[in-house]
Amino acid sequence: MKKIILFVLLLMIFEIDGYSQTNDSIKEKKRPVLYGHAFPSVGYFESSFINTSLKANIGIGETPKLKIPGFIIDDIEILSFEGQILFVDFNIEYQQRFTPWLSLYISANMTGRIGTDMSTILADGVNTLSGGTIGWLVRIKQSEKLNFSGTIAAKKINGTFINVADYIRDILNNNPNPTVFKKIPATLLGIGFRGAYAFNPTFGLQFFVDFNYGESLQRSNAQLYFSGGFIGDVDFKPRFNVPIGVAIGYTLTTTPAIVMNEQGNSNLFSTKISYTGSDDFEIGLQYTSYNINLSSIEGKPYIKKVLLSFQFYF
Repeated sequence: MKKIILFVLLLMIFEIDGYSQTNDSIKEKKRPVLYGHAFPSVGYFESSFINTSLKANIGIGETPKLKIPGFIIDDIEILSFEGQILFVDFNIEYQQRFTPWLSLYISANMTGRIGTDMSTILADGVNTLSGGTIGWLVRIKQSEKLNFSGTIAAKKINGTFINVADYIRDILNNNPNPTVFKKIPATLLGIGFRGAYAFNPTFGLQFFVDFNYGESLQRSNAQLYFSGGFIGDVDFKPRFNVPIGVAIGYTLTTTPAIVMNEQGNSNLFSTKISYTGSDDFEIGLQYTSYNINLSSIEGKPYIKKVLLSFQFYF
């Protein structure tokens, strides 16, 4: 059944794309533009614009040095560590424009967390999430300065967690089913709203809010996930003829792609510098700092991450 549905979707994409490409105005710019302002793409942030594009983000980051507590046996702590935890992620998304008000997007992503040495690997484990999203982006309103869209999407997540420390704790706590390896799938359904506003050709603002409901990676009751944020950006090309853009923003999220299986929320602060001299592609470097719950330590350390991003418009 899944193969049949995928085959039908592909037929729809090619057929409707052929129609839309011959009927859309050839004067439209490929990059998202309002009031002469070109809007950048930003990692961990969703765009409101209907277009045909392919984008990819590759990120790597780490925590500061952490004190990881060990096990308490007869009031004596053993196997405590100090070390750092490495985070990596990869995301690729293809969006197909059917009409000026409708597009389909499909994405795949992978997120990983692992210690930088054997001690932190033993203490925090090896944790990975992989999965994908398929959804529709529908334009609700567009004016000279404002673009506003809605989304509906389905997400599939597969979590894989290998943790020796949890296995030892289960044994010490007389858990009848201790295990080192856990593989947990989850399916989510979501809706959201995205927008962009151009103050002038130089300054712009983007914002979004997403709600997803579905299975929890903790295997408790179903859970509601939230993401929302805003990005302000400056494009120096229109005024100074310098093809450089700078974007700064904030996002609050509880999505598993960021917090993984620890639940709670994360605050993301992002800055991106990108090349804005082409209508066909965008390339940029993004720095993001965010906090996350870690079950292996107390508190919420901040992760400092660098992302290399590419986006091509067709």
